[in-house]
Amino acid sequence: MSQQRFSDIHRQALWEAHRKRCLYCKKPLLFKELIIDHVIPEKTAKDDNQLARLRVTHGLGVDFDIAGDENLAPACHACNTAKTDHLLSPEYAALILTQVAARLPKIDRLKTRYQKQASDDDVMLGVSVALEKGLISPAEVGNILRRYEAGDLEVNLYQSLQFVGGVSVAALRRSEVDRLFDEPIALLNSQPARLDLEHTDGRTREIRTTREYRDAIAQGFIPTCHATAKFATLFDLPLAVFTAMERAQPARVSFIREPRTGIIDLKYMPVSMLPRGEISQEDSDCKTLEQIQSNGNLKVVSSTSHSLHIEYSYFMRIIVEIMRADLNDDGIEDILVYWLDRALQGTYGDGGTFVLTRRTADGPFERLSTWPERKTPLQLWYSDIAEKTSGMVFDDIMVTPDAPRNRTRVGDAPTTMKE
Repeated sequence: MSQQRFSDIHRQALWEAHRKRCLYCKKPLLFKELIIDHVIPEKTAKDDNQLARLRVTHGLGVDFDIAGDENLAPACHACNTAKTDHLLSPEYAALILTQVAARLPKIDRLKTRYQKQASDDDVMLGVSVALEKGLISPAEVGNILRRYEAGDLEVNLYQSLQFVGGVSVAALRRSEVDRLFDEPIALLNSQPARLDLEHTDGRTREIRTTREYRDAIAQGFIPTCHATAKFATLFDLPLAVFTAMERAQPARVSFIREPRTGIIDLKYMPVSMLPRGEISQEDSDCKTLEQIQSNGNLKVVSSTSHSLHIEYSYFMRIIVEIMRADLNDDGIEDILVYWLDRALQGTYGDGGTFVLTRRTADGPFERLSTWPERKTPLQLWYSDIAEKTSGMVFDDIMVTPDAPRNRTRVGDAPTTMKE
């Protein structure tokens, strides 16, 4: 019998992460039947010499913990009885431990969720008792719960974050941010993403995590070419999400929730949402994307409840809602938005994030001016190129050679870009 004791939260997280089945025979397993088995026998931890041999024969890492989740498997009574404290062969042990390792991220997420639920129950019980005894007034309950919720705020992400190991984060807690800062970013095929940045003094740095990216940009490292600048937007998204989570608060008021209003509602979307933030002279009197669409100059390629793909002039823009929360501590619900621009012909590409807010029930969206927007990866590289060439601008990477350049940047006086 195992000497290690497990909480109900730990047991439930491990059971659900392994799909409520015995890891050895794969048969369905009721929670009351669950036995937590140590793949490498628990008694091994008491024998340093044997453990040292197993690290060699069974390929256990130097940090392998006999009592850790990496060595725990859900088992039925029959399989646990048959195995007892016998040592599995190196090949079979490796097979089982590999399956265990694949479930570790989910076990961590479930434990965090269940611990939060248990903590929520404790808080609600405490508030109810205090209210019943007259220690707090009904008016204070809302503020107490709001402060509590903000302590480890959880938000749903409409665009999940991808990390190496098949980890996909679609719901994020503030307490998880610091750990995820150091998780390697993954490409769409789950392979590790690698970004090469360069400093003006010639030093280079290889970037794999969001923290490495944030620190490198702060220290003056920038993309080395246009293709690298476009690739860097892959790291910009998690950085923006983690930054937002550090500021996010539960919203007291929302003008986007009931009825649900978002980026697909063109009548509320300002013209600053156009690709590259530029508007043609023909549409210069328009205030919203709906008005430009009515002119026949804006094409909606596709849309979902939280994404919008538009084409305007010689460019396209994809806008995606990432998360909703109060992001500037004014009590009003805001939207963190990720955007991606591409030329319909040519190589131009850029991407970044900004925050939209809506202050009245019938008002338009506006860009949150207090949100600390960073330069996009392309702007970092473009600024460096302009500096090295004494301000020369290479328009051919921005638009196609035959594209007309009569544009007005939203918020600027009308200008004509010279050939």
